[in-house]
Amino acid sequence: MGRVKRLIIEGYRSIDSPIEIEFPEDVPLVLIGENNAGKSNIVRALDLVLGERWPGSYDPDDHDFFGRRSENRRIEIAVEVEGVTRSNRVPVRRFVWKFPTVDQRPYRVVFNDGTESIYVSNEMREQCACILVSADRRLAQHLSYSTKYTLLSKLTRKFHKALISDENRVSNLQKQFNLLSEIFRGVPEFTAFAKEFQRQVEEFSGTIEYALGMDFSAFDPSNYFRSLRVQPVENEEPRTFEELGTGQEQILAICLTYAYASTFYGTDGLLLVIEEPEAHLHPLAQRWVAQKLRELAQTGVQVVITTHSPAFLDVTGLPGWVRVYKRDGATKVIQLTAEKLAEYCRSTGGTRATSENILSFYAAGATEDILAGMFARKVFLVEGPSEALALPVYLSRVDLNPTQAGIAVISVGGKGSLAKWWRLFSAYGIPTYISFDNDREDDDSGKKREDVLYAIGFREEAERVLQTEELEVEGAFAVFGKDFESCMQRYFGDEYMRLMKEAQEVHGLTARTSKPLVARYVAERLEYSEEAEGWRRLKELADRIQALKTPAVAPTATDDSPLSVAPQSLVEDVESEQENEFDDIPF
Repeated sequence: MGRVKRLIIEGYRSIDSPIEIEFPEDVPLVLIGENNAGKSNIVRALDLVLGERWPGSYDPDDHDFFGRRSENRRIEIAVEVEGVTRSNRVPVRRFVWKFPTVDQRPYRVVFNDGTESIYVSNEMREQCACILVSADRRLAQHLSYSTKYTLLSKLTRKFHKALISDENRVSNLQKQFNLLSEIFRGVPEFTAFAKEFQRQVEEFSGTIEYALGMDFSAFDPSNYFRSLRVQPVENEEPRTFEELGTGQEQILAICLTYAYASTFYGTDGLLLVIEEPEAHLHPLAQRWVAQKLRELAQTGVQVVITTHSPAFLDVTGLPGWVRVYKRDGATKVIQLTAEKLAEYCRSTGGTRATSENILSFYAAGATEDILAGMFARKVFLVEGPSEALALPVYLSRVDLNPTQAGIAVISVGGKGSLAKWWRLFSAYGIPTYISFDNDREDDDSGKKREDVLYAIGFREEAERVLQTEELEVEGAFAVFGKDFESCMQRYFGDEYMRLMKEAQEVHGLTARTSKPLVARYVAERLEYSEEAEGWRRLKELADRIQALKTPAVAPTATDDSPLSVAPQSLVEDVESEQENEFDDIPF
């Protein structure tokens, strides 16, 4: 069976110039990004070409064209495949939907020899069947007959087709249904109602040339399975869908869709697309569903998801991550391979990075809290939990609410991890700011801090920065003097000390075991003054973070891609010095 290799979209909805997405093997393709970035439009494009509805009959609306302008605009969606053949075993290279076309046939197939045909068979399409579980997946809707596209409607048509292939089975079934009808007619109230209903129908339709007749039946010969109902059961007792939690509905809808797809299409050649699988699930359930989807991908099913949850990000599956974002109102994408990420890390000082070790290196230190930065507009990396709890409070008090601004303040667990995570986030084009202190406890030689400064391209006055005991704010980083607490005490004096003592004596937050909570407590209660030096420097920090637009070492090869290396002079300088000086620094 076939598999999708690449998706190319141009001019469709929020997508202007072409974007390309590679489909890796054995791991899910995960579309991540802010709301309204264009993730759903990518899914819709894929579903248009390979989904269950026939693409050739689709007539695009104005909103299907970029900028809602259909005049002199074109749409082209191409899905490159492998393992798909025509009936005569001619290999298929891609399925294409484009509009407008001279022959008014928007859907076509391109073969490996470059020839194309407007005659696309279901047999070809089903070798790469795409099943979409949309974000609007209320189970009661899918298990109804409200339209012919609900899951239950599609299922029963499949069952009916299989049943009527055997005439003896049809005859026996009709006999059994007739017996059921006799039982229904044995209910006097039902019989009386049916007779009165039929009498009224005949009277009201008497002037109609073809009189309308109605009959209540236990079956429908045009679809014998149409009387089929799916009912939830708990402790062997039937339940209604209203009694289910929304999270239960989400999981059941996903399971139902997969069972349908694998039964009628097989796992090989199946593309299962799920929008927001985390919806209405608590964190543990999200992790479980994420694990099952990763296992599913390893069986040969091509899993595609859109998500806002870090539970669905597995660093070992990083080649399947696609960051979706907008620039100048148009959707763009960034997708890295292990090779490209390793190249970027080497270009910014991580000289030991290779395509073989890069994913396991990041996976070993990854947490959901850190990976949540992949969903942020900007990332602010800090050393530890004290800064992660206190700095958002300080920033909010100087008119930068990180949550409102989409800024993730992330504790990375020490100086040695700052450059590491800066490299990952900046490789994906996420503006990333860093703060650290000059505490020498875990960095007596200063190599870890120098690694941070060299990674972000700051070499001038590095020695002075590593000696300061003040809060120094630069364009891409800030330094909190000797250590975070001592630096804040330096600027806020007796009031800071009084509030620390209050937190410990009144609320039992000890400095030894609850230092982050003490830091947050003090930040929430310090008196604000525009004239105070401490608040002025924190305001400068907020302004620097707000002004951050691109990674400190901006990739230069293309407008959109952060996959290129840093400026060559930096690469040469960093590598030549770090070869000897920083051999014990992890990339």
